[in-house]
Amino acid sequence: MNIRILTLAVAALSLIASEVDAQVTASSYSTGGTAISTASGRGNTRLNATSFATGGGYARASMRGSGRNGGFASGNSTAIAAGGVAISNGRSHANGWGARSRADSTALSLGGFSRSTGIARANGTWSNARADSMSVADFGQFSSSRSRAVDNRWGQPIYTTQPVYSNQPVYYGQ
Repeated sequence: MNIRILTLAVAALSLIASEVDAQVTASSYSTGGTAISTASGRGNTRLNATSFATGGGYARASMRGSGRNGGFASGNSTAIAAGGVAISNGRSHANGWGARSRADSTALSLGGFSRSTGIARANGTWSNARADSMSVADFGQFSSSRSRAVDNRWGQPIYTTQPVYSNQPVYYGQ
């Protein structure tokens, strides 16, 4: 009886643990500016947010994502400000068996204002979405970029259960 309970407990734990595989990092570096990074992920993810500020600049990078029901979400958000403002936002969501999503967003400011947003959403079996966004602003300039990729492939693969004959059999009954 104890072996059955142990087997059920291990099986239940493996089902729960299969959805818990979030790898999330946020890093901020500053040499005379303000750098803020935030990252959050749920499920099967690999997400990274990095910001760097220097010369009185302001850099903010945020990355969010989720990989559910067999999906995998990944992405990077990077903001670099040298005396200006750089804001980078990334979102990556994958839901469904074999679904993959990747969003990369980069904002670079050299004394100007730069904003970048990348969004990738893959819903359904074997769906795949990738979005890359990059924005660069020089002194006194404004730059903004936005990319979005969506793959809503909810249909299941078609498998025939009946055999297909090139010559149909003929039955003569009595």
